[in-house]
Amino acid sequence: MRDVLKTEELDIPEGIEVSIKSRLISVTGPRGTLTKNIRHVDMDIRLLKGKTTKVTLAVWQGGRKHVACLRTIKSLITNMITGVTKVRISIYESDVLPNDLFLS
Repeated sequence: MRDVLKTEELDIPEGIEVSIKSRLISVTGPRGTLTKNIRHVDMDIRLLKGKTTKVTLAVWQGGRKHVACLRTIKSLITNMITGVTKVRISIYESDVLPNDLFLS
């Protein structure tokens, strides 16, 4: 069964700049810029600027698998935002494990 319209919204935190042009998404933050091309997915992506910046994803007349792409793209943008804001500590850089574990 097809759904007429399904939408998802994503709030963009302050200090993050998102640009969308023909399903090419760029996220810029304090740690750099990430770009992702999602032209293969047929959906409407809009950037709403106001008091808070939001990204709206919409699928018109989508089947079950097409509607499932909404959550996937939303998670992808969320992970891009995480990538340009947070510092990731590698297991190899931490002092949790002794160095002699990696010598064998």
